[in-house]
Amino acid sequence: MATLTVDALTHRYGDVPALREASFTVEDGRVAAMLGPSGCGKTTVLRVIAGLEQPHGGDVLIDGHSVLGRPPHRRGTGLMFQELALFPHLDVQRNIEFGLRMAKWPRGEREARVDELLSLVELPGYGERRMHELSGGERQRVALARTLAPQPSVLLLDEPLGALDEALKQQLRTQLRAILARLDTTSLVVSHDLRDAIALADDLIVMGEGTVLQAGPLPAVLARPVSAAVATMLGYVVLLEGAVEAGHFRGSGAETIDGRTAVPGAEDLPDGPAQVLAHSSSVEALPAGSEQGSGITGTVEATRPDGPSHVVAVSLGNGRSVDARWRSAAAPEPGDAVELAVQPGTLRLYAR
Repeated sequence: MATLTVDALTHRYGDVPALREASFTVEDGRVAAMLGPSGCGKTTVLRVIAGLEQPHGGDVLIDGHSVLGRPPHRRGTGLMFQELALFPHLDVQRNIEFGLRMAKWPRGEREARVDELLSLVELPGYGERRMHELSGGERQRVALARTLAPQPSVLLLDEPLGALDEALKQQLRTQLRAILARLDTTSLVVSHDLRDAIALADDLIVMGEGTVLQAGPLPAVLARPVSAAVATMLGYVVLLEGAVEAGHFRGSGAETIDGRTAVPGAEDLPDGPAQVLAHSSSVEALPAGSEQGSGITGTVEATRPDGPSHVVAVSLGNGRSVDARWRSAAAPEPGDAVELAVQPGTLRLYAR
């Protein structure tokens, strides 16, 4: 196990900046998920840590020691590629032990290590199977076993569930989390899917445009995004636009939140344009006139079933819309007026 520190990494591809002084720490034995849109620099961070890219500035330290001067195979890192890169002409046994052969492990130690790893990833007895005989999830676990074979201090996973269908993802999230927990190895998982991060990680690192926007324990980051950009990536939606005036938020035009739902944080913001966001899971649509909402009204755009209830797409005007739960038996029709009820504790106010 080891503590991974990324310190002010910068990197460019030609004249295009990929990383802009990105910094974060993954403490010994913890699993961190790095979340962000495509092109934000997530995979570049992994490649720099693993030694496949040389940064233009900054440092990578494992247990306080810089690894930038070491070749990839001497960094103590294991990188599992999104494409898996398994050898189709080799069986499971020889795929997993490939790196051990290159490191000249004795045969008996190689075989014992492969057996140990097949048990860990819940594929005992699969050593002689070929890649075409495996399901997508089984190939994923073989790739993980191969990455773990040399006993890396830091495990790097690039979109480990990205190529799988949603039903298989749900199953493998649970399996992968259990494996990572048993390993107790410092791990960094890159994903663009928040559901993967929530299922797998202890800590969350949110990236945007080559820099780290926020990092910390997963529950804290989810509950308190530091900016509207981070909040949007974490499933928050814009409910109201307006301005802060003398420590109070005032919605633009007819947009208001009534006295039953206070907007927190206005007293801490300077006067100027602002917007109120709430997590989508906390927003419920109610029939207009129910007088149980939070003072926010909108128009139904569409509905879709979701188990015994419905999800309603509600237009809030100015190009904004939000998905809200509808718990009544009969779903509303497009064009119907509704009001929204919001759990006050999920409201977040940000300057624009």
